[in-house]
Amino acid sequence: MNTETSLHGMDHDILLETIVAITEQRDQHSLELSLFASLREMLQPMCGFFLDLSADGSTRTLMPSRNEDIVLPESVIEVAREMSEYDFRQAETPDLIYMLAVIDTGKNGSRRILLVGMPSWNETSERLLVGMVRVYQNFMKLMSDSEKDTLTGLQNRRKLESFLASRLTARLHERREGDKPAEKPAAERNAQTRGEYLAVLDLDKFKRINDTYGHLIGDEVLLTFANILRASLRDNDRSFRYGGEEFIVVLNEVSPEQAGAVLERLRGNVERHSFPQVGQVTVSIGYTLIDRQDLPTRIIEEADKALYYAKEHGRNQVRDYAALRDEGVVDDSQHDGSIELF
Repeated sequence: MNTETSLHGMDHDILLETIVAITEQRDQHSLELSLFASLREMLQPMCGFFLDLSADGSTRTLMPSRNEDIVLPESVIEVAREMSEYDFRQAETPDLIYMLAVIDTGKNGSRRILLVGMPSWNETSERLLVGMVRVYQNFMKLMSDSEKDTLTGLQNRRKLESFLASRLTARLHERREGDKPAEKPAAERNAQTRGEYLAVLDLDKFKRINDTYGHLIGDEVLLTFANILRASLRDNDRSFRYGGEEFIVVLNEVSPEQAGAVLERLRGNVERHSFPQVGQVTVSIGYTLIDRQDLPTRIIEEADKALYYAKEHGRNQVRDYAALRDEGVVDDSQHDGSIELF
């Protein structure tokens, strides 16, 4: 079947339906799957891939091709490595011609690239690919903007809710897989000492700052704090503005010692910074391990108890819920999980 003829003969309603299907999605993974499914239906390619290129040059294929016998050639990956933000390229191999599109960029130059392989391309099929990728990118920007706090640019409470929900789903899946009897390698067992930690951060005496200097200066303090937060965390950590002067941080793949060290470094960076008009500002932090058995409500409650202890015992300090619990200085009772997350 001639690709150009089939595209010209495509019902406009079908094209509109594919665009509607893309814009119905509300997370990046679903949006990518919808984009790929739409391109597969309209172009009928031989194969397609999503490729992650990290800053250090390593690669990871995110989704297998339609034809599992086709392996992405190294020559095509080399072309992908040369691509910059929102770039389009073409790479030829003896069997297929690949169109490559950078659909997303991350920290430190990392890129996510869509690759579609066909025996041949024409102007119509190329325009269709470019157009659908542009729809994807524009909608991704709209979703990203809706998940950001307008003042600080950090991710907002809505994004935190969806993030914790997705982590809960992943943990439930891991738990089901863990029910299967299988001996894990020693390296994997040792890696279990590393995990995710959630921290609740609260700027000390922030109401006094607003009352003394006004809300414009208060907003400047929040914006400056958000910048310190970004600079103090690692690339794979997540930060959210929870509300007012309260923030939440999720540390990924750290040991208990590392979690405490990262948060202590952040606390010190805030204490040493000279804030415009205000001078010194401090932050209190409470944190806890994100355990596989815990609901998001319980995780936030534990971190909040550690934060409350820090506030009640001098402020400007980092407190670990597990350590406080073991010392018997915080109440270990929990809600029954029937309350709403937010």
